[in-house]
Amino acid sequence: MTDSQNKTLKAKKSEGYIASIWRRMKRNKRAMLGLTFVVFMLIVALLSPLIANNKPILCKYKGQLYAPGIVEVFQSRGYGHHWIKKSEPFNQPSFDIREALKQDKIDNPDDSWALWPVIPYGELEINEDVAWPCPPSKVHLMGCDGMGRDLAARMVHGTSVAAQVGFISMGIAALIGIIVGGAAGYWGGWVDIAICRIIEIVMCFPVFFLILTIMVWLEPSINNVMIVLGLTRWTGIARYTRAEFIRHRNSDYVLAARSLGIGHIRIMFRHILPNSLAPVMVTLTFGIAGAIMTEAGLSYLGFGVQPPSPSWGNILRMAADPDYVRNAPYLMVPPCVCIFLAVLSYNLVGDALRDAIDPRLRNAG
Repeated sequence: MTDSQNKTLKAKKSEGYIASIWRRMKRNKRAMLGLTFVVFMLIVALLSPLIANNKPILCKYKGQLYAPGIVEVFQSRGYGHHWIKKSEPFNQPSFDIREALKQDKIDNPDDSWALWPVIPYGELEINEDVAWPCPPSKVHLMGCDGMGRDLAARMVHGTSVAAQVGFISMGIAALIGIIVGGAAGYWGGWVDIAICRIIEIVMCFPVFFLILTIMVWLEPSINNVMIVLGLTRWTGIARYTRAEFIRHRNSDYVLAARSLGIGHIRIMFRHILPNSLAPVMVTLTFGIAGAIMTEAGLSYLGFGVQPPSPSWGNILRMAADPDYVRNAPYLMVPPCVCIFLAVLSYNLVGDALRDAIDPRLRNAG
């Protein structure tokens, strides 16, 4: 064996578990394409007020520097709103920023400027200068909906809703599934039997119709959608976690921890859980795709995010009106394409992650 082969063999032996998974995933071009879109979608969701807003990101008004768009990022995300305040006069609802900056530019041509977002329209802003709905143009990249709101701005802010629903709802589902599945797999016996029967009962109900039934009794809102999705999608995570805990509970390192007098809770969540997360992460990836699809369906039916707040589902609901289908079919294209690409991307990443974790394919990688 040559020196180069020896070095390669040593590198593979010293390679960590996560690094080996990432190395195998990088070889999957479809997974990398899906991961790129997922990262792009998360960036758009996080920075949506800097991408589509009727306030400038930075501006110089009457000789002073303001950052209304950056302040909007903190306030719209729910953090920093106590200590990051909008400055005068930008905090006044009646203050017309565009007209004020235009007038200031006339009065102070050398000391007045503004850096506007790529889409200089708010998601709720009604544009009086165009006929409703209007087709895509240089001014309105995706056109305007039937109420005169810029469709591109609404799609950008709808991305935030999709990201929130996907990650927060599956975070709730993961918390429940890991605790319930871990308890069943670690303790076994009657605990395992009782939890398995509960899982089977929950799985008997069609998830979407179960969610619809629950949402009938709740006020339609994004928070209720996330909670209901989390409370109905934990069963798959619980089953995978249970199987992994059963596989690890009699391992040498667990027996050694017990012999040292370490408590059961610490063994479960400090020792076994980190070694059981790989299949759970695959389930979470597919779950996020399913949550985005379910939220879009609920909003389309009127049980999800309520207008005027934008989400891909309620944007599609308005576009599906028979009058708009006949006269403005272009309104249906953006939400359909975004929902399709988001679900496809998460599924591609989930497929690649599952293949990279599969021990039967590890030697082939």
